[in-house]
Amino acid sequence: RHWDISANERMDLLRSYCKYGLEHWGSDSRGVETTRRFLLEWLSFLCRYVPVGLLERVPQKMHLKPPPYVGRNDLETLFASNN
Repeated sequence: RHWDISANERMDLLRSYCKYGLEHWGSDSRGVETTRRFLLEWLSFLCRYVPVGLLERVPQKMHLKPPPYVGRNDLETLFASNN
């Protein structure tokens, strides 16, 4: 069984992550920078995620680079960007 998470659900996860990071490290400048640093590291891994509904072959192999794709909506395509 595979879980096909939507782009809006992924955005909600990012919002929760930022909220919890600011609660944990504080909302001062140091806490914001720490949350930002960990968020950027996490985003560098999230851009590799290809939604299950768009995969040609399930499950995707870890050593294979995901092919470039256009998402089901603009937010999903933006998540796939390396920038």
